[in-house]
Amino acid sequence: MGAPTNARFVICPSTVKSGDLVLVGTAPACALNDYQSNSGGAVFYFSGTFTGTVVGSSTHSPFTPEALGPGASLYASGTLDATTNVTTGLLITGTTTDTPFGRIDETGPGVTSGATNTATGIRFGDA
Repeated sequence: MGAPTNARFVICPSTVKSGDLVLVGTAPACALNDYQSNSGGAVFYFSGTFTGTVVGSSTHSPFTPEALGPGASLYASGTLDATTNVTTGLLITGTTTDTPFGRIDETGPGVTSGATNTATGIRFGDA
């Protein structure tokens, strides 16, 4: 979705696939391609609007349902690879204690309280 910009190569875990949303340090990113063993990483976009999975909750331990409308702030948690400082397998919610991860694109749709939307437009960076 959108017109992503700012593509950069990043050393990353070998599990990264094209389209994966990750945190590079604390910066949200979307993988342009799969992990490349010959270079040890992949190319990522750091701004734009991308399709991803968002869970309508304000906390995840314990789970507290919350509706997240267009423009709502998003936060992510996942598995940090200490060697590359890339976090994968993200859970993206409205949980403010997690790492900021952009917002739901203003064009919507949002996420219903307690629901999981696998086709949410997630906007981050300077886009």
